[in-house]
Amino acid sequence: MPRKNTTELSRAKTPESVGVSSREVQAFIDHCMTLGKELHSVIVIRRGKVACEVYREPFAPQFRHAMYSVSKSITATAIGFAVGEGVIALDTRFVDIFPEARKVQSSPYLEKLTVEDLLTLRSGLSVTPLMDKTKDRWFEDIIGSNWVTEPGTEFFYINENLYLLCCIIHKKYNMSVIDFLMPRLFEPLGIERPFWETCPRGVEAGGWGIMMKPMDLAKIILTYLNGGVYNGKQVLPEGWAQAATQKQTETCNSKDQLDTKQGYGYCFWRCGGYLNAFRADGMFSQFGIGFEDLDAVAVINCGEINEQAMRDVVWEHFPKAFIDDDKSAEPVELSIPPYEKLRARPRSSMEHRLRGHRIVFNKPLLLNAIGFPVSTLPLTATFMGKDKAGNITNISIEPLEDELIFSWSEGKEINRIHVGMDGEYRFDNIVLGQMPFTTCAIGCWNNANELEIIIRPMEAAAARRLVLKFHGDLVTLKPTALPDTSAMVENLVGSVKSVFKSAALRKPIETVMPHLTPLVDLVHIGVIK
Repeated sequence: MPRKNTTELSRAKTPESVGVSSREVQAFIDHCMTLGKELHSVIVIRRGKVACEVYREPFAPQFRHAMYSVSKSITATAIGFAVGEGVIALDTRFVDIFPEARKVQSSPYLEKLTVEDLLTLRSGLSVTPLMDKTKDRWFEDIIGSNWVTEPGTEFFYINENLYLLCCIIHKKYNMSVIDFLMPRLFEPLGIERPFWETCPRGVEAGGWGIMMKPMDLAKIILTYLNGGVYNGKQVLPEGWAQAATQKQTETCNSKDQLDTKQGYGYCFWRCGGYLNAFRADGMFSQFGIGFEDLDAVAVINCGEINEQAMRDVVWEHFPKAFIDDDKSAEPVELSIPPYEKLRARPRSSMEHRLRGHRIVFNKPLLLNAIGFPVSTLPLTATFMGKDKAGNITNISIEPLEDELIFSWSEGKEINRIHVGMDGEYRFDNIVLGQMPFTTCAIGCWNNANELEIIIRPMEAAAARRLVLKFHGDLVTLKPTALPDTSAMVENLVGSVKSVFKSAALRKPIETVMPHLTPLVDLVHIGVIK
């Protein structure tokens, strides 16, 4: 007999058989759709079994999803292993690991900075959110930042704290965080090697940038819920799961942010909508929630900008969805309505004009000067990376029977994807901004001179709509994002106001980011050659 795969979770015959109301889960999905929420997937686990797993087409179980700040929880897990192995301690001073940091700046605060200060986001460092991450000096720029407070005193939500923790893993183990976690976490849980954005030196971003499948996150949250145990095996160091998910520091006192004022552990939030719960939380509403007294996990992945509004919807239906076991109940079939596809329309004679030619666009100087060149990927996928891609040019369009081959250049990278012109998606693999993506693409001719293409990177939280208009040999390219870029910028500014206490930290984003909205979707002008 073949050996049973002990890394996979058992699946319940029905949600109701393990105490999950399929009707309430569907009510949650319907509520999201009614409110226009960008829901991508829902996974619910109870009693150690997968009660339901549902995706919004074209999202599917085999695709990784951008997890954004959920990355912090994974970085903290790596630190937990290092602490458990006795290589470092929570009270280890940063300068004892990196004495060279003193060459960047001399400060009594630097001398006090500990591993635990970084884990609890109480480093006191004021790192500008607009730090130029294209430069090969992340370590120096972070360590050289100003201090807002003495380390260990106040909570400030600074992503770069976690980058410094990744530097510690690299220094102490002489390997990447991914390599470090493969035998300790990922392989025991049956998780394929994730992708994680890095700095130019190859150190993981730490506070953002990991891409993994939704079920991967569900397994990790379940392991934390069970005290570090997965399928009967102790995976996390004894005691780490409980310490990491309990409040280690006060956070903020924002009255309108129910879920950001309940306290913070070692990169896990305490929840306000249900007090006996913890969560890993990422931008654009990536949630991995552990319900401590209900033996339940909910993992929800979205492209939803207003995270607290999304969490409010979650709390309306969870834990209500957790019921007494009812093996006789008739479940409903769960589904998330798919994204509306572009309809197949008559093809344009412009396709013949374009065959064998390319469309060349000039580099927008202003966008490059501020570090936000327009990419075929939405801003959500590029704005935090060391290589923002951008500067779309040398577009070529090759018509086929039911599709187009769309090729383009961005920087030194050239990509080629198939675009469904028959009302169906086409899937391809690309590398852009030094990151791998699976794209699905669909297109149509809105009229004889206007071509619309929607490209969705499955690992990101948003899609890109490109509209090309042809005026003889002149071409205009209008890029927009789904969800809308202006809403993203507005919400990011709002998040800064609600999370950051310090005016010094708020001001750079509040001042600069509103002015990006009319720029990041700037119309490009090109010519057919």
